[in-house]
Amino acid sequence: MSASTIPASIRSGPATPIGSPVSRWLAAACLLIVGAGSVAATALMPATGDTDVAAVNTYAAHLGRVDAGLAVETLLVLLGPAVAVAALLAQPRSPKLAAVAGWLGILWGAAWIALIGVDNAVRAAVGTDRAASAKLLAKMTDSTQFKIFVALALLGGLVAMVCLGIALWRSRAVPRPVAAAMIAYQPLNIIGGDSDVLGIIASAVLLAGFVGCALAVLHRGLPGLSPARPADPRSAMATLATHQSPAG
Repeated sequence: MSASTIPASIRSGPATPIGSPVSRWLAAACLLIVGAGSVAATALMPATGDTDVAAVNTYAAHLGRVDAGLAVETLLVLLGPAVAVAALLAQPRSPKLAAVAGWLGILWGAAWIALIGVDNAVRAAVGTDRAASAKLLAKMTDSTQFKIFVALALLGGLVAMVCLGIALWRSRAVPRPVAAAMIAYQPLNIIGGDSDVLGIIASAVLLAGFVGCALAVLHRGLPGLSPARPADPRSAMATLATHQSPAG
């Protein structure tokens, strides 16, 4: 008897549990926190202009908004884990794209943490000699390390989200509009630049995508974390016997 006559359910094993309710709620919460946090932070943080002096002056003119925005930005420390969670939904049926999305998503999240640190530095400059602080910020943002962080935040995030969206689309782990939202987010975010309106639209698209993924996690769990479990030998042998030819 050839391997092709063995039912797929036996070759791959039966479906396995995909996480406890607590793990599913924690994963869904991570997605929702990042999505909502992105919208809130984008709405609160003012556009800073093209120079470090303009950034310091803008923050000084909107201290209340800036302080609230910086508080919300702390939630974005979960960005990398949120992308990894979404990638786990697609991992069983689109493992390569999901792996690229997950790893780049983690790097993307790390880069954003560095950029958020710059926002905090600009805020700190408001209470000091602004001209001197602006020169210090200029040296920091002109450094090679900072430029690498910016590249990871823009290009790394672009590749991560496009791969994530395609993986979710192919795997049908979420409705197609949710996958499309993942693909569209980073291009909208890059095009928006310092535009408050386009930035909020882009963040709302990300929120919609993460809400869809959170619902899928609550409903199905995280298939990418499910270990293969061998089939019950007795039921497997019984099923094999029914598919075996009379000649043996």
